[in-house]
Amino acid sequence: MSQAVAPVYARESLFDSSRYNPAVLHVRFTPAAGRTTSDASDAFLDLTLISSSGDVEGVRAELSTTAFRGQLVSLYRQLSRQESLNVEDPSAPTRQLYELMFGGLADVIRREQITTLLISADRGLQAVPFAALSDGQRFFGDRFAFAITPSLALMDFDAQPAGQDRILALGASKFNGMAELPLVPQEISRIGDSQKKDQYLNQDFTLDALLNQGGDARYDKIHLATHAEFKPGGPDASRLYSGVGAVSMKELARLRQQRKGVPLDLVVFSACRTALGDEGAELGFSGLALQSGARSAIGTLWYVDDVATSAYFVLLYWYLEQGIPKANAMQLTRQAFLRGKVRLVGDQLQGPDGQPLLTQLTSTQQRRISDGLENPFYWAGITLMGSPQ
Repeated sequence: MSQAVAPVYARESLFDSSRYNPAVLHVRFTPAAGRTTSDASDAFLDLTLISSSGDVEGVRAELSTTAFRGQLVSLYRQLSRQESLNVEDPSAPTRQLYELMFGGLADVIRREQITTLLISADRGLQAVPFAALSDGQRFFGDRFAFAITPSLALMDFDAQPAGQDRILALGASKFNGMAELPLVPQEISRIGDSQKKDQYLNQDFTLDALLNQGGDARYDKIHLATHAEFKPGGPDASRLYSGVGAVSMKELARLRQQRKGVPLDLVVFSACRTALGDEGAELGFSGLALQSGARSAIGTLWYVDDVATSAYFVLLYWYLEQGIPKANAMQLTRQAFLRGKVRLVGDQLQGPDGQPLLTQLTSTQQRRISDGLENPFYWAGITLMGSPQ
């Protein structure tokens, strides 16, 4: 079998750095303590926008926490069923949540021509699928590049990658007692530049390989493609699976010690629900990566489709290889899915210029995506945390 080759795309103008205009958005819940104008409201949502020039704009909205949770649950239900989000309906959850989260600052964001947002989200807001929220014309993830952080204290805005732009890719496709992930070998093979990547698959993907190789300062990106499960109960309860067994969050946290103070630029968790956590571990595995010194991490909010997710990361890494900032590379990848530029042709899933992202898809895999990948279920749950750059 011939070796997989990373796709090559037409080098059109993908990112205009002259238009890059970031801002920070703080989003916080505040208990109302009886100070609302409506009996139905029991909390405030405080939003503070800080532009790159240092200008500050703030708005406060009243809300019912019960209604908010109900809208969020309804949106997740629609996404999990791959239903239409009814963006033309102002009462749809996607519209209601967008208006609550961004409506009060929409004019300011438009006036300031902000293109990229670092959203510092309060606990309880980090599970919001921001990319899937819509103003009725465009999805938030289509209009903006963005990243999430539980706290600006985790951010080191001055740190720069210290590695050699090299990827450590580890994946497992076969497990005891769990479903196989047959596309992991292709994903691991196709992401990034093969000349700047080392791969550890199945039996070669061990805890020692992760810690010893991951501790090597040559690597500034670690990509993990496998099964994962987040469980309440602290770092020992949640785990991802190597090719030979489980790796707990506590063991994963040892990466920071192994790196000896040299930060990772990016850790990618290509696995289900790795961006969700609890009070003891905000943002799950991805939040742990930030706390362990990584500048950025990518995780998922729900049980993702493995075909779409593998293709997503192959395309994302191509954009990253062009020097495009992470949040903007994520935006471009979302746009490719949303606009039907990632499509099934025969047994291949092809990218924007017709180059194969994945090949030799089985008939079952083809049927799962035969209706297209435009629905936000396929692309809105993959979330960037930490630095957007």
